[in-house]
Amino acid sequence: MNAVAQNILIVDDDFSIVETLSEILAWEGYAIRMAPNGGAALAELEREVPSLVLLDYMMPVMDGLELLQVMRQRPALARVPVILMTAARLALPPDEQQFDALLRKPFEIGAVLQLVRALLTRS
Repeated sequence: MNAVAQNILIVDDDFSIVETLSEILAWEGYAIRMAPNGGAALAELEREVPSLVLLDYMMPVMDGLELLQVMRQRPALARVPVILMTAARLALPPDEQQFDALLRKPFEIGAVLQLVRALLTRS
């Protein structure tokens, strides 16, 4: 599957991060959808299952881990690769790490692109 056919959902309440990621990923040929929190992301996920989700940890309405838990319980979303983004220190036991990769903020764009490509190639 090529990048043009793949869509990425970016879920973050920080508009500057969403804007930066969406521009760079669109430039790489990915179709981008956005949501400002986990609640809005659920609506997006019901409309169309993405190829990958870039998911912020700390957000209002529904945080990233809550959304991830809902995703993993739904058969249509259970296998969607998720990159969890955070500036917080996370100390989750391995059995609670339902994300596919962890991206610490601030991040390098090259690292984001490398993770996205690796996860999309794997899935």
